[in-house]
Amino acid sequence: MATIFDKAIEVVKNSKKFIIITHINPEGDALGSLFGTALALKTMGKEVVVYTEVPIPNPFEFLPGVDLVVHSFDGVTDIDATIAVDCGQLSRLGDDFVNFKEPGVIINMDHHPTNSNFGDINIVVPEASAAGEIVYDFLVEAGIAVDKDIATNLYIAIHTDTGGFKYSSSTAAAFRKAGELVTLGADPWDISMRVYENYPVEKFRLLGQILNTIDLSSNDKVATVKVSLEMLKSVGDDGGKDLSDGAVNYARSIRGVEVGLLLRECEDGSYKISMRSKSEVDVACVAEHFGGGGHINAAGARVEGIFEDVKARVLGELAKQLN
Repeated sequence: MATIFDKAIEVVKNSKKFIIITHINPEGDALGSLFGTALALKTMGKEVVVYTEVPIPNPFEFLPGVDLVVHSFDGVTDIDATIAVDCGQLSRLGDDFVNFKEPGVIINMDHHPTNSNFGDINIVVPEASAAGEIVYDFLVEAGIAVDKDIATNLYIAIHTDTGGFKYSSSTAAAFRKAGELVTLGADPWDISMRVYENYPVEKFRLLGQILNTIDLSSNDKVATVKVSLEMLKSVGDDGGKDLSDGAVNYARSIRGVEVGLLLRECEDGSYKISMRSKSEVDVACVAEHFGGGGHINAAGARVEGIFEDVKARVLGELAKQLN
C-alpha cells in the first residue's frame, strides 16, 4: 500500500550525501527532529551536513548529534538531497540555505498547517503533534532502526512541542509514540531535568522584568508582554533567543485571558511576535497576516515598526479573531 513517505524513502535509499536543516532559532521539536533524522541517516552509512544558522540553545546542548552541527555551507558540495524538518516556509531555513545553489532534492517534513509546500517532496501532516512524530513514522515506514540516541531526540521533539503533553496537540498517537520511544531508550526523567530544570539564573531575572510589563486589552482577553533590548542587556543576554523563550506562556495562563502576546525587540529594530492562545482562537491566521505562521494555538512572525505601532497592529488582528 502506498504511503506519503514512499517518494522520500526512495530518495533517501538512493542518495549518498544530505543536508539536514531546520528553521532559524530552533527549539526542542526542531532540534530533536534535526538530530534524530541525521543520526538515523548516519546509521545507514549516509553522509550528513547538519546545519543551524545559530549556536544550539543552552537547554539542548546535551542532545545526541549536537557535535555534527555546522553553521556554514563553505566547502559543502555534491549534495544529493536536503531534508528540512519543522519548517513552514523556505525563507525560514535562513539566507545561507536559500542562497545555496545545489541542495539536491528537497524533502519538506513538517506539521505546520501554514506550510507553503516548498519542497520537491512535501510530507506535511498538520494533525501530528510535532515534526518529531512525523520523523518517527518515516523511520518506522523506511525500516530504519531507532536506537537510544535517536529515540532521545524524537522524544524531546514530541514532549516539548506538546508542552509536556499539556497542549491540545497531545493526541493518543503522540502519547503512544512517546511511549514507544521510551521503550527504545529515551529517559523521561533525565530529559525533563536537562530541558526544564537547567536554566541559568539570568532567565528568571529577565522573566521578572517581562512580567512587570503585562498589559491587558480586548476586554482582558489578551495579555501582552514586552522584551526590550535594554532588558536583555541588563541580564547579559545579547540576543534573547534563549532567555525570553517560554515567557509568553505566562501571559496566556492568566485567568480569563484567551491570548498571550509577546513582543521581543530585535537588533534591526523589528519585533518578533509570539502568540499562544486558548480554545479555538486562531493565532496562526494572525501570524500569516504578518508573514509568519504556526499552529492555531501557537504562532509567530517578525513585524517592522516601533513598539506601539506593532502592538496596535497585532492587537487589531487579534481582535478580529476574538470577535
